[in-house]
Amino acid sequence: MAVSLIRRGDIFLTHFGPARAGEPDFKRPAVVITNNVANAKADALTVIPLTSNLNTVYDFQLLLPTERTGLSLDSKAQTELMTCIAVARLGKRLGHVPPDLMQELDGKIRLHLAL
Repeated sequence: MAVSLIRRGDIFLTHFGPARAGEPDFKRPAVVITNNVANAKADALTVIPLTSNLNTVYDFQLLLPTERTGLSLDSKAQTELMTCIAVARLGKRLGHVPPDLMQELDGKIRLHLAL
């Protein structure tokens, strides 16, 4: 699918398959975390998969409420599954994470990677 301008914080339906054990497999929302300069020029981006399974939200994950993102379900960003994907794997734009939540997500990434 041809995707227009991709911005940091955009949420897209993303096709992750085929996957190996522990990796996301199938279509699911993901938030773009790559900087906007790279997003405009690269054939690949870094994304964090989202899930609506909120049974446990770990310290390195971020809760993303529907009223802040435009998603149809409350979700969490799974920083432990951060990955690089081809732009061609992006589907429909589903929403956007606002700047204040992106700052929180940056902190969760730093926590997960012990930076």
